[in-house]
Amino acid sequence: MNRKRKSTMVELVEELRKLPKSSAIDFMIEEALAGEYHDYKNVKYVCGKMESSQSLHRLGHSKLARRIEQGEFDEEADAIDEAMMRKDLADGGASHLEGLLGLSKPTTH
Repeated sequence: MNRKRKSTMVELVEELRKLPKSSAIDFMIEEALAGEYHDYKNVKYVCGKMESSQSLHRLGHSKLARRIEQGEFDEEADAIDEAMMRKDLADGGASHLEGLLGLSKPTTH
């Protein structure tokens, strides 16, 4: 069964806008629009999806948080994302991937 992969930058924003308005939800909408909950465009969090679901749980919106956790908003890489990943791999993966995963560079003696 194939299901449509929903984007955190489009469909998640639509779902956030359906929630009762608050400064915290407005902030989450801004972050989602900026790609901070996106698998590939996120630059702020180690895992944007975890951040978004944890924030929603804290705000009392666990139903939407569980939808995120269950993979409903699991976008595919676009051409820009794929080019960035190819570049990182060509560079040995060190630049973006180490920072994203919180890894330190190995030291040699």
